[in-house]
Amino acid sequence: MKRMESIFLFVISFTWSNTLETDVRHMIVKYNGETLVGSIDSIGLEFVHFVREDSVDTDSLYLRKIYYIYNEFARVFHTSWSFEQNLQKMTNRAGTLYTLNGDTIQFMDIQFNEDMINPELFIKTGVHKSQFIPLLQIEKIETDYSILEYSIERGFFYSFYTFLIGATLDIRFKWDDSRRMTPQVWDQYSDLLPRVGLVGINETGVTYESVTFLIPISVLSSMLYDIWRQKHAFYFTPVYEEKTFGRNMYVFSFKHIAFTYVQRMIFRIEKTKFGGKVIRWIRKKGS
Repeated sequence: MKRMESIFLFVISFTWSNTLETDVRHMIVKYNGETLVGSIDSIGLEFVHFVREDSVDTDSLYLRKIYYIYNEFARVFHTSWSFEQNLQKMTNRAGTLYTLNGDTIQFMDIQFNEDMINPELFIKTGVHKSQFIPLLQIEKIETDYSILEYSIERGFFYSFYTFLIGATLDIRFKWDDSRRMTPQVWDQYSDLLPRVGLVGINETGVTYESVTFLIPISVLSSMLYDIWRQKHAFYFTPVYEEKTFGRNMYVFSFKHIAFTYVQRMIFRIEKTKFGGKVIRWIRKKGS
């Protein structure tokens, strides 16, 4: 009898409970710091579905527009590729840390815990001083300007790849069917090289002067742009839900954009009846 009464009371209490008050609150943080508060319903390959706070209607948002998601128990359960890249860029650098409580901490070195169930970071504040700080208690981190190594790398490769693409297109436009392929290709790419007698290059390429002039300009421009955009500052948790970051935290990458685009295309093909069979057959063969 007591067991039946317990079951009856449990069913009644569950039926009449206010689910909006018992649901865990989730914070969906966009790249600019704008935060949506609600309850996550589900997360797919492209979308996250959620119910906004003070609403009963299900809403959705592209995952590619989300920086990271955490809940009111300080657990991070979704991070974007940009979020992970920003952590990687800050690792093993010196700088200044600003907490939500208004504390300012100078550090000599920083390491991040990859376990997002208990997200925290380890900083070294002196020769024999160190401490752990919860990740979601941080407003922002400013590293020293050694972070500009990424600006230098990006400026070099963007300009260098531009010359390579230009040389490749020039091969196509000036193609001569009467000549062999190897000499035609070599004529274009050798224009980018300096004179090196040891490998048989007896003259400096006609485009080499442009390469030596424009690549340093591209590197310097990339560095100045990142300083102007404060790319050494990394934001985490907005002080208030309606407050945004000091800059957009999205990390631009041609390679990552292409990878995610291919993933979405495979997902859409797999959703079709024929495409699903083909993808499963390919995966079976590859395993």
